[in-house]
Amino acid sequence: MNHPPQWSRRHVLIGGAVATAATGLAALGAPGAAAAATYPAAVRLDPDAFRLTAGPRTDALLHGLDRDLPRASVREVLASADRLGAAATPHATGLSAAFTWNEEDGATADWYPQGISTSGDASPSGRYDGKRMLFASWYSKSTAPDKGSRVSFIDYTDPAAPRYRHVLLVEPYVDDDGRPNFRAVPVHAGGIVVYGHLLYVVDTWNGFRVFDLRHIWRVDDSDDNAVGRAADGSYQGFGHAYVLPQSVAYLSSTTGDVAQLRYSCCGLDRSGQAPSIVVAEYNVDGEDTTGAGARVVRFPLDGPTFATADDGQVHGTEAYQVFVRSIQGGVAHGDRFFLSRSNGTTHYSGLVTFTADSAPVLADESMPIGTEDLSYWPGRDEVWTLCEHPGLRFVLAVKAAAF
Repeated sequence: MNHPPQWSRRHVLIGGAVATAATGLAALGAPGAAAAATYPAAVRLDPDAFRLTAGPRTDALLHGLDRDLPRASVREVLASADRLGAAATPHATGLSAAFTWNEEDGATADWYPQGISTSGDASPSGRYDGKRMLFASWYSKSTAPDKGSRVSFIDYTDPAAPRYRHVLLVEPYVDDDGRPNFRAVPVHAGGIVVYGHLLYVVDTWNGFRVFDLRHIWRVDDSDDNAVGRAADGSYQGFGHAYVLPQSVAYLSSTTGDVAQLRYSCCGLDRSGQAPSIVVAEYNVDGEDTTGAGARVVRFPLDGPTFATADDGQVHGTEAYQVFVRSIQGGVAHGDRFFLSRSNGTTHYSGLVTFTADSAPVLADESMPIGTEDLSYWPGRDEVWTLCEHPGLRFVLAVKAAAF
């Protein structure tokens, strides 16, 4: 039986009171040797049971809006960066880099950071358009209106003072007047990958949404509560000066009696003959070995897009069931997988590693509170992540060799 997509956010279940700390907190202390815990061996699954199918492209709408709106390059967005981060030293084993957002972004309850990618994903050179960069996704907590999701474009030229700007994610459509328009993208954005000129964003129960970095539009940022074409002919982006449009969506499905995969997070693997994207799912009960656990699935890439088979679908090429709860991030480098495991709002997170032939091992309390998505930077041998809770929001890298 085929399990159809559903429209839903991922609801992260976390217990306990929210820990409070000053925004820009400089240090929480370096961890000692992280306690290790070994899980049951990963169970190999049939990867071909997991599929993705590309939906209609929005090329005509993109080009139509290109005529109405000024376009900007990624480099131009960075040049207009209006926010400044600060270096930090959070609790983390093998810490190699870290910073905090500015005071507003570090404390806001309106937006929560989730996904991370780097220019090490985007290009083998480790740079995007000549710049060393990071990308971070956030989802809106607002419901009146729901402002969808945004991505921070971060200039990491100076690690001690990274400059950044938020860009709203939008979906083009044809409005009631028959004109090209756009609206917000209401997804959790729990994982992202920038590969070439494309930004991949997980859509929890649906698969992926893909955004084209060659079509960034400058819009009117005067109205924090409006998006799309206004009555006066201007285009708004919920107070953002730039919007990034979706170009295609990949809808997920499964075969047989396999339960629908939850696309909670993702990461790029550049090793091997061809790059691939790894998806991992969040399951708060994932350590119950009598249950479904959580699954990790690899999908192949061909150039900047997913590799499509003769049947028009993208087929998984590797899949495992792991008995790890609360997975918030997943990435691989070669045969080694890395998973981030959250641990509530008052306890440090952990990093899990495993291979096809070695059981998952948890380095307990080796990461900061609220660790989310993961990205591996090959040239630096670093695993990058970020933390979601207000007052405890770090962006950081740890050395992969420390785990």
